Amino acid sequence: MIALIRWGLWQKRWSTLWWAIGISAYMILVIAVYPSFSSQTSTLNNSLNQLPATVKSLISDSGNYMSPVGYMSSKAYYIMLPIVFSVLSIGLGNSLLARDEQDHTLELVLSRPVSRLKVILGRAISGILIMLAVMLTTALTTIFIAWLVGLHIGLINLFLATAMSARLALIFGALAFMLSAFGKTARKASVGIATLLLIAGYLFTSLSGTVRWLQWPAKLLPYNYYHPSEILNGNANWNNAFGMILVVIILGVIAYLGFRKRDIS
Repeated sequence: MIALIRWGLWQKRWSTLWWAIGISAYMILVIAVYPSFSSQTSTLNNSLNQLPATVKSLISDSGNYMSPVGYMSSKAYYIMLPIVFSVLSIGLGNSLLARDEQDHTLELVLSRPVSRLKVILGRAISGILIMLAVMLTTALTTIFIAWLVGLHIGLINLFLATAMSARLALIFGALAFMLSAFGKTARKASVGIATLLLIAGYLFTSLSGTVRWLQWPAKLLPYNYYHPSEILNGNANWNNAFGMILVVIILGVIAYLGFRKRDIS
């Protein structure tokens, strides 16, 4: 199985590098320009507070947009980072098995003395390690730049917020991976379904404070349990964190069950 993991990482080595560089560069830009905004905090906050409540809820989960926490939430952690991580995660989930199938090499792998469990587990671990590598690069870059400019947020909190964002994205990647394990038809729909749940979760969660009937459907979606401002303030909800990890594990088990019953030829 180690050989399968290594091969999966080798296949994605360049894309992993560019994803890490791209996301880290965005975080550098966001943090580097904050000092120029901080001197105009009260003016900018007054302007933003005049926006309709619905619009404000789509920007951040923090009311004080120009505080360090509010700024990082609105510019990175509430929208941009979860979406970018999710694009990476969904792409991985869809392609980890698909590439071998398209190249007609999956049959060759399964013809060797290796079980389907090891094949799918090796692919899943490859995807998780890629996500982990990109997340760690992003987190360490964020921490360093935040320390450099004197951003008043705990460095551990910044690390946790980045990790929780990647953990949220991992759910959508696991969903795409699960669907792709069931065959070509499900794989074609996997990206669309995972993306739909991501966008629906963001919209339902953001608007549930002003549109009451969205509160119940929002509770069924993982975005509802992602609160970056709380994490940045040092109040991470570990029950939500472990719950999301459990969802990823369950999706992985279903993926194996579907992959085990497939006729691959």
